Amino acid sequence: MTLLELSAVYAEGAERIRLRILELRTAQTGADPEEAEALGRRIRELLPMWRDMREMTRLTAHYYDGRRETLGQKR
Repeated sequence: MTLLELSAVYAEGAERIRLRILELRTAQTGADPEEAEALGRRIRELLPMWRDMREMTRLTAHYYDGRRETLGQKR
């Protein structure tokens, strides 16, 4: 698997997490206070995972870009 292919896997994972966060936020609006707090905790747990997955998507997609530029090979 290439880094570019791995990037697509990370992007897919990030999208799944994003969609789950949206589902939880929707469920939170109609929930009782105790359930809304539990859903809020889960959202707060997922947010760093989502950020990390997006960052790994970017890093793996562009891993060689910087190296190419330092070697004098522009795209």
